[in-house]
Amino acid sequence: MQKLNIEQTIGESVTLHPELVKVYMDYGVDFCCGGDRTVKEAIERDTHDMETLLLEADEAIENASKFTVDASSMKLTDFSTRQLIDRIIKEHHTYLKAELPIISELMFKILMVHGERHPELFEIHKLFGGLKTELEGHLVKEEVQLFPRLISNDPNCKALIEELEAEHDVAGDALHELTDLTNHFKLPEDACTTYHMVYEKLKALVADMYMHVHTENNVLFKRFL
Repeated sequence: MQKLNIEQTIGESVTLHPELVKVYMDYGVDFCCGGDRTVKEAIERDTHDMETLLLEADEAIENASKFTVDASSMKLTDFSTRQLIDRIIKEHHTYLKAELPIISELMFKILMVHGERHPELFEIHKLFGGLKTELEGHLVKEEVQLFPRLISNDPNCKALIEELEAEHDVAGDALHELTDLTNHFKLPEDACTTYHMVYEKLKALVADMYMHVHTENNVLFKRFL
């Protein structure tokens, strides 16, 4: 069985083995922000169950190696810069533009109904509001300022990329805090249908953001730094 190299960076491990995304997500391991940390450092920071995680990671890698790779399962590193950017906009930016307003509206509803019994919702609402504002500005910076320059192979993008990576780190911290405040999206016993919907959407948002930032930090941006 192929063993996961815990001394490689967490970002490299996902780039080489996309099947590890689900394993890391199941254990709450951040593989995007701080992608230059080793696998060992990332696991130790985010979970106390390293032994079980590594067993599942090795199994995922082994299972993936049994299947023939075809053109539809290209690794992110095989994409051209334009293809990567098109993928990011289509799969991640479009998702955020649609989902952020919906989550915001639903969150306000559960705050009104459940806020008195669940005061943590006030902090969740505030944190998400700040994250939403930051992400909306971030998307504009990428689509208007950075991506056209990357497509034209502009060599003078380092400062802007580093600025956007710093914004990724801020967003990553907010996602970690949201996960903690919601007790890893565990619903209270009196949760209504809207409460369920908000937590499911927040969980999906975290998963999408992890893959979104990984694609940018650990694949696209590295080509220009």
